[in-house]
Amino acid sequence: MIRENLEWLIDMLRNPNAAVEVRNHSGKTLRDFLEALPREWISEDLMEALINRGLHLSRTIFEVGDWVKFRRSITTPTYGWQGAKHKSVGFVQNVPDKDNLIVSFCSGEARVLANEVIKVIPLDRGQHVMLKPDVKEPRFGWRGQSRDSIGTVLCVDDDGILRVGFPGASRGWKADPAEMERVEEFKVGDWVRIRPTLTTAKHGLGSVTPGSIGIVYCIRPDSSLLLELCYLPNPWHCEPEEVEPVSPFRIGDRVCVKRSVAEPRYAWGGETHHSVGRISEIENDGLLIIEIPDRPIPWQADPSDMEKVEAFKVGDWVRVKASVPSPKYGWEDITRNSIGIIHSLEEDGDMGVAFCFRSKPFSCSVTDVEKVPPFEVGQEIHMMPSVTQPRLGWSNETAATVGKIARIDMDGALNVRVTGRQSLWRVSPGDAERLSGFEVGDWVRSKPSLGTRPSYDWNSIGKESVAIVHSVQETGYLELACCFRKGKWITHYTDVEKVPCFKVGQYVRFRSGLVEPRWGWRGAQPNSRGIITSVHADGEVRVAFFGLSGLWKGDPADLEIEQMFEVGEWVRLIDNASNWKSIGPGSVGVVQGIGYEGDEWNGTTYVGFCGEQERWVGPTSHLQRVERLMVGQKVSVNLSVKHPRFGWSGHNHASVGTISAIDADGKLRIYTPAGSKAWMLDPSEVDLVEEEELRIGDWVRVKASVSTPIHQWGEVRHSSLGVVHRMEDGELWVAFCFLDRLWLCKALEMERVRPFKVGDKVRIREGLVTPRWGWGMETHASKGQVVGVDANGKLRIKFRWREGRPWIGDPADIALDESSVGIMGNS
Repeated sequence: MIRENLEWLIDMLRNPNAAVEVRNHSGKTLRDFLEALPREWISEDLMEALINRGLHLSRTIFEVGDWVKFRRSITTPTYGWQGAKHKSVGFVQNVPDKDNLIVSFCSGEARVLANEVIKVIPLDRGQHVMLKPDVKEPRFGWRGQSRDSIGTVLCVDDDGILRVGFPGASRGWKADPAEMERVEEFKVGDWVRIRPTLTTAKHGLGSVTPGSIGIVYCIRPDSSLLLELCYLPNPWHCEPEEVEPVSPFRIGDRVCVKRSVAEPRYAWGGETHHSVGRISEIENDGLLIIEIPDRPIPWQADPSDMEKVEAFKVGDWVRVKASVPSPKYGWEDITRNSIGIIHSLEEDGDMGVAFCFRSKPFSCSVTDVEKVPPFEVGQEIHMMPSVTQPRLGWSNETAATVGKIARIDMDGALNVRVTGRQSLWRVSPGDAERLSGFEVGDWVRSKPSLGTRPSYDWNSIGKESVAIVHSVQETGYLELACCFRKGKWITHYTDVEKVPCFKVGQYVRFRSGLVEPRWGWRGAQPNSRGIITSVHADGEVRVAFFGLSGLWKGDPADLEIEQMFEVGEWVRLIDNASNWKSIGPGSVGVVQGIGYEGDEWNGTTYVGFCGEQERWVGPTSHLQRVERLMVGQKVSVNLSVKHPRFGWSGHNHASVGTISAIDADGKLRIYTPAGSKAWMLDPSEVDLVEEEELRIGDWVRVKASVSTPIHQWGEVRHSSLGVVHRMEDGELWVAFCFLDRLWLCKALEMERVRPFKVGDKVRIREGLVTPRWGWGMETHASKGQVVGVDANGKLRIKFRWREGRPWIGDPADIALDESSVGIMGNS
């Protein structure tokens, strides 16, 4: 009997035509079924529905240890409340006779009549619990935990009090069982794994293997689960704490056998650990039906034997999995710590990975590697303590050197800027370790992603609270301080995120939804505005509120910055702002001042917009900062502007001019060599024209004006298209799909071209005599779509009406299909 069945019974019993006395094929009635159930499963709603239909269950037999509560129909117990309340939950200590019970509540022992209480489902040791939503203040108060904290029942005292453990707490928290409820962690259909560390189970292990993956078949009224496992004929009964959630398999997922599985539950059929298949069907018990290339019939597998093959793409950062004893084609000069970037992906599941210390990509299977977080420009790094000899050498640096990544090559090499060093230090990503990025004095708070289980220390101060970094430890831990707690505490940098710090002179207001500031209102009001006059090292602020004498002491978590603009700042009207005269959303102007009512700022800002004599006055929240334009910058009219506010003055969208002067209201005066008179533009109508330098990853070709490159042509031609993999001191190293090594050239010799992308509609270039790797089945009439792009520009194309593997092509042999939509540039 599952929980939903009992809920449906209540609805069915309300139907006047319900056949409550009908018998099934075994001769049993509804009453017979209900009598066989634990009485605590029968809710008061169901009991009342049965009585209304004339069905009466046998008398409830109470035993020592049963959990009970008062019936909701009881207004005054025969022996009085004796310190208990209507919602109190206790457990039976003694049964003097069939009509009387001695029950232990949190408030003490009480004598009650057996017909005044009902059984309730008990909480047991090891179960996960949390406060009920309707509990305003726990009987035994708060002690570090928050409302949404999840704890574990440690024990039930003889006096009816629960002891609940929370992460990080040194001892159990006292709780009234009436205030706690079991956490619903799973629902029907969820995929779960039996905890691998499970040695005993409340309802018995039976033939179950810890680590097995199954699907929740049903949830019983006592919150226990029935799981379907592909190797058992019947569902397995367990407690939710005995299993853990696992990512579900889905039809279409690519999978392989785990390296830790020597022999799958369903025997090999010619497959290996490198075989990759696609799930075509999933049975109700989780059994996977897998189609593997070149295998005549599907293979079936236990989900606990399988793992998903990640959806890799060119450019992903990877390393060999810890579970892989040896990659498909051997280690060569790669180690487990080596980190590389995928440069190519083959249809058969192989890939080519570039490592900065190798001249050629490393070949392996997609089952050999896993993604790792990519390094990013701007991150601070140092050499890992375990590295004695870096792959790319020390270059006069030491293990104590700390630098910031300035550039990343296509093979993953990190070009690091070190203070006091002119050239960049090249570091292999497998040798590098990211620093926390936090500094002493940073303001932080607990990450929202930690959900309901932040550290105990964060629970004790509140997840919304702000702390200040007091010290940064080499292990990645931060020592924090806050304004309302004595002493400091430790947390890992991955558990916190930076927040903007408050500064003297900033305007502040109370954050929306604040019930009461930490130290009370003390004369301030929810709509009060003020100016920060001091900020202490622990984050405590002093605020001068308008109309309030003296400085107001505050917790920064209770306040938020009131956006203010300085005179002369450039601002833009936000998209949902109202129109005003000729000004509307997107208009750009210059701040002229702020509005006051008496001696208090009223929250408005004055803005001057070009073309209007009057100043705009409105809420500061309707404005956002924009980067101001400068004299000497080149601009053109935005293509969306059909008629500039001050006219074209003989120019058009193709015209590029130089800003020669800027008025106080932002009006631009533009100089153009071809212009016969001054050209004036509204700043919201222009785009900044900047010549971008070539960057790593750009697609390039040799400029037509270059007759012979300084480092010679080699096999490269003017029509050749390549990808910049590395750059240094004005020189580029470019990858071409037909070269095994990078081609060296000067940056001034190359120009940027539009890259080919997955999804592009393409055809073979007109006039081409022979493609680099042959025609295959294609002709000049063939049209297809790019399905893969390697890091060296090699294209993988699916042509129409062709089956099998993609066609491999040199990008110089391919052109965008002019009949397709969204053609950009040329190739």
